[in-house]
Amino acid sequence: MRWSALSVIALAVLAVDQALKESVRSNLEPGEGTQLFGSYSIQHIQNFGVAGGGLETKALPLAVLAMLAVLGLYEFLARRGHGRVSLVVGFGLLVGGGLGNLVDRARLGLVTDFIRSGPNAFNVADIAIFAGGVVVLAWLAAALVRMWMRGSSQPTSKGA
Repeated sequence: MRWSALSVIALAVLAVDQALKESVRSNLEPGEGTQLFGSYSIQHIQNFGVAGGGLETKALPLAVLAMLAVLGLYEFLARRGHGRVSLVVGFGLLVGGGLGNLVDRARLGLVTDFIRSGPNAFNVADIAIFAGGVVVLAWLAAALVRMWMRGSSQPTSKGA
């Protein structure tokens, strides 16, 4: 059941991400864009690397490795966390965002970014990855606090 819910979330993120990227690629030439508000604009940016454009030649293998690590971590945590909704949502966002950028890399050899804020550029997949990471970290922090609270509420025994 938890894998089904995670898959639905991941596929929804993937679909929205790919649809918006395709719209940008179809309507804007690379470098072309329009100002939105403040420092935000929509601009067609071709990102050949990872982490802001670095590691260009190793982007696809790193993305595949990262996706496998995320899925393994999810399985490990879900078995111990009883598949809590926040864990499923967080990892669904992480996997969907990761797949969105992985599909771009495999198909095009680059990732299409289109939301620009000053010197930074990102896309829906990146937002999903960030949000999913925040949700998972919050779940982990809460789990640690619960574990600590259970440990500190147990009576201590003094030896004779």
